[in-house]
Amino acid sequence: MSDENDSELDRLLEQRRAVIAFGHTALKAEKQDDILTEACEHCRRALGTHLSKVMRLEDDGRNLRVIAGVGWDDGVVGEEVVPALETSSEGFALIHGEPAVAHDVSDDRFDYPEFLQRHGVEAMVNVVIPGTDGTAPFGLLQVDSTTPREFRQADIEFLQGYALILGAAIERFQKSEALRLALNDRERALEELQHRVKNNLAILKGLFRSKHRRSTHPGVQQEIAMMIGQIETLSRLHDLLSTSSDIDRIEIGGFLSNLASQIGSFGSEGEVECEINSQIEPVTVDSSIAIPLGIVANEFITNSIKYASRDGVCRIHLTVAKTSGAVEIVLRDEGPGLGDALEKRSGADTGSGLNHIEALLDQIGAAREWGSEEGTRLLIRLPASSPMSAATI
Repeated sequence: MSDENDSELDRLLEQRRAVIAFGHTALKAEKQDDILTEACEHCRRALGTHLSKVMRLEDDGRNLRVIAGVGWDDGVVGEEVVPALETSSEGFALIHGEPAVAHDVSDDRFDYPEFLQRHGVEAMVNVVIPGTDGTAPFGLLQVDSTTPREFRQADIEFLQGYALILGAAIERFQKSEALRLALNDRERALEELQHRVKNNLAILKGLFRSKHRRSTHPGVQQEIAMMIGQIETLSRLHDLLSTSSDIDRIEIGGFLSNLASQIGSFGSEGEVECEINSQIEPVTVDSSIAIPLGIVANEFITNSIKYASRDGVCRIHLTVAKTSGAVEIVLRDEGPGLGDALEKRSGADTGSGLNHIEALLDQIGAAREWGSEEGTRLLIRLPASSPMSAATI
């Protein structure tokens, strides 16, 4: 009696270990096939059988395919397909939703697949692995013994509980795979959209450059140059965000420096050569303020090229620096300064560029200071606690 109790205790402990071990496997495994094979091994060991397998219900709902197993000859796992007939143990379990148990396969209760007979299976039990969200069952979990044996109710209940855990693990993998596929589709669509946007911006910029070359009116040329600069702002931001791992943040110093070089390069196509001198500290800001800041830089540089050149050269100085609790951006040229433009900027016919810059800075909640010492100077201050979460110090 004592030996029998010890044996039962050992079996229960083995089953408990199987559940715990599978829980760890299910959490760490990266592939569904890994947990299915591991489940077969745990169940075979916990119930003391020679063979075990997982059978998946095919899409037609009428056949089951062996997709994982331990102890089987080559050509079984992944190959053997069993019709889910009610006269078979597999069909019985699926149709009735209850375990199919055969303590001795010679009792003719069920029809058995040929490969079970070939492997000398004498006893078996299979249970249903539930599907996800009330759908059809995933398939069956089955253990097979090569000797006749009595499967106890505790053995069957263990297998049923294990199948429930296995079903939950399979559901996690299926949902993860669906999310992965959806993400891949979204990334492909986004890449196509980014490619189209980039091409369209390039085409638009090319059209305006052509108009700029054909135009002979200085005012028209200036307006077209402004538009080209704004398109360049969008293009540069698009390039940075499309290659960034964080589309909500952008390194503003590099963005403005690259943008200034492009605007200056375009400005140098005329009679004025534009030199950009940058002193940049790495700092990120909310990407939503990058376009307004880019347009501000475009307005400032374009006006400097027009009004602040000396001996055919326009020198622009760009500084981005971190200070206590804020980020400071300074744009400066070496021209004659603003004169009385600041006092007149509210007028209908004067200071329109300044008004535009002021409006953009108001939009992002940035403080600013204008100066005219040694040229026009614009200091933009972005507080770390701005309403738009502008700066990361």
